[in-house]
Amino acid sequence: MTARPSESALPSLAQSRCWRRRAFLEGIGAAAGGLLLSAIHGCARPSANTAGAGELSGKRIGIASPHRVEILNDLYAEMRREAQRSAPGVEIVVVDGENDPMKQLQDIEAFIAQGYDAVFFLAPPSIGLDEIVARAVAAGVVMVSHGASPATGATQNIILDQHESGRQVGLFAARWINEKRGGAGEVGVLGNSADPLLEVRAQGMKDGLAEGCPGAKVVAEVHGHSIELGSSGAANMLQAHPRLCALLAHADDPGFGCYTAANEAGRTNPDEFLVASCDGTAMVLDKIAAGGVYQATWSYLFPYSAAAAMRDILRALRGETIQPTRKQIGRLVTRENIAAIRRMCADPQAADHQKYFHDPTVMIYSDSPLASPAA
Repeated sequence: MTARPSESALPSLAQSRCWRRRAFLEGIGAAAGGLLLSAIHGCARPSANTAGAGELSGKRIGIASPHRVEILNDLYAEMRREAQRSAPGVEIVVVDGENDPMKQLQDIEAFIAQGYDAVFFLAPPSIGLDEIVARAVAAGVVMVSHGASPATGATQNIILDQHESGRQVGLFAARWINEKRGGAGEVGVLGNSADPLLEVRAQGMKDGLAEGCPGAKVVAEVHGHSIELGSSGAANMLQAHPRLCALLAHADDPGFGCYTAANEAGRTNPDEFLVASCDGTAMVLDKIAAGGVYQATWSYLFPYSAAAAMRDILRALRGETIQPTRKQIGRLVTRENIAAIRRMCADPQAADHQKYFHDPTVMIYSDSPLASPAA
């Protein structure tokens, strides 16, 4: 069941409001996701895995979100499902950082000041973040980072295979250009300069493109994390470079913006134009399945990452030691394998899907802690 955060639970969040999904660029059929800012109490479900979960009843987990994007909606939703399954009575509160790094740091500090037992966050690297994490861990708070860059001293850092995932998307684009354009074509890139490891992902795209198709040329690069910024940036690139044949975006939200801009510009033939990105959100998978110009994304298999993150947080709250590092890998998703990927991600809790939590092509744990690039 879902409820708003109470003032007694977290006074600094009292003015927060629920985000609602809203249509974007009506006529294209796009929808931008909104995070639900809420306190969620796990609902008991019959499961052998919920044995002993009562000891966690009343524990509070704060999620400090950087902004509202579709992939984070999916991530938090799966974390909630795992908590509901395995720890009835645990309270989860999500707060939006509104794309303001300072506000997000304040949100993390507010969770700690209010006595939350664990904080899950996705924040850009900074000395300030590392200092907050150090104080919290010393006070016994479980601190788990799923940001693009790690946080020094976190209980656990969850990272993505940034360069290789970008490289695989770039290689896909290279194969497409070789097949459809005779090995030559102009490409635009949507990057993100806000985080050094997201820049690594965009560089991986360019590296894969150059590796697989030396005749392809990146003629424009802009930056943005949202559907809106992706759309405006792509529109500008298409206007400045009318011979563009492909747009590669570091994430699905700006990638979806590229898709909308391409449609508005009349670039709707998948034999003549390509959009590809990284994340694996439902809205992008829908477009890939439809067979249009959105032809690939790298899925980080976030349903599994979310479930694993919540399992590890709950283990830490029970006093168990968890490994300090996990790398999330993933799969390239195209129209050819999208049905299989959807089946795989439909229910991470299914008995026959538990093998993926131990599959090194899905995730890899390590006993080696990571440090922030800001350290």
